[in-house]
Amino acid sequence: MQSRRSRQVIITVLGLCLLNLASVQLAAQAQARPYSIIASESTFIVLVGKAGLFSVLGHDHTIAVKSFSGRVHVPASGINQASLEFEVETTSLTVADQGISDKERAEIQEAMQTAVLETSRFPKISFRSTSVANVKPSEHSQSFTLNGNMTLHGVTKPIAVPVVVTITPEQLRATGEAIIKQTDFGIEPYSAASGTIKVKNELRLSFRIVAKPA
Repeated sequence: MQSRRSRQVIITVLGLCLLNLASVQLAAQAQARPYSIIASESTFIVLVGKAGLFSVLGHDHTIAVKSFSGRVHVPASGINQASLEFEVETTSLTVADQGISDKERAEIQEAMQTAVLETSRFPKISFRSTSVANVKPSEHSQSFTLNGNMTLHGVTKPIAVPVVVTITPEQLRATGEAIIKQTDFGIEPYSAASGTIKVKNELRLSFRIVAKPA
């Protein structure tokens, strides 16, 4: 009789533990609010400046990123614990310069894909956040610095991205800019005419992201 009671007590305790674990998991799921980035409603631009002795003969370049995806996780505790995973298809980077000929556009596109990005070797660019810092709330939005690791051209480097975000249950909107150096990622800035015309080492990444509940 005593043994039967002991087994019943053990079974009851185990059952309560399982129920408690399940409730904790459900609470965690309820707190984490995942958003998926909607590429068709977002824009991601890379601005490339000109340099060199005869830079007046060159062009500043605007590169539009056409194919990208990502997820944002915002816990109930707030933006301080938010995280971002972001990925770009390198073949989707497209020359969006105005006022150039189709021939020039094709030449720039070819150089970017083969000589600079080497898309056949490095088909993806990715970013994984590691922390959120300097959060400053305002009436309708929040600004902060998103720290993370960017992988480009097979090289991973930490970068810091200033971001302004507006979050509602229906959507998340974020804008921001960051500057990176090509040489930090093992890329030699493209040049022509024996180096008298070339692009700057610094690239300006500019984005306007729309994400909706996953």
